[in-house]
Amino acid sequence: MRVLTSDLLVAAVTELSKGSRLVRARDVVAWCEYNGVDAQGDGFKNQALWEADHDEARGRHRLLKFRSGESRQSRMGWALVAHGDRAREAAAHLGWGEQCWNGEAWDWLRGGPPVPTRRYGAAAHEEQGGCPTTEGTSPG
Repeated sequence: MRVLTSDLLVAAVTELSKGSRLVRARDVVAWCEYNGVDAQGDGFKNQALWEADHDEARGRHRLLKFRSGESRQSRMGWALVAHGDRAREAAAHLGWGEQCWNGEAWDWLRGGPPVPTRRYGAAAHEEQGGCPTTEGTSPG
């Protein structure tokens, strides 16, 4: 099985961007599984994916990178440079920010990391038209 490289990452984003201008990391991992490419590599989870991402940023820079926040659990995606405007619109709609490699680390463009806007739990359920919580009451 071949290990994911920056060229294969660009190929995955190119193929997957036909349906959506912003390609999520989980879709790239699924593309790798389907095409017999190892996104894991040696080391941490998805190590080959992260190394391909860094190699691409240090090299030819054919992709734009977006993230939903700074935490390790934040969502991540890429877009082809040619699809930049549409990808930025899609990222803004999701509340994601664009990152750029400065040679040492990833910098956030247009200020700092995005501020999470989603709310979880009962309050979010109510905002989406769900029933209010009835804590402390019993059905009978």
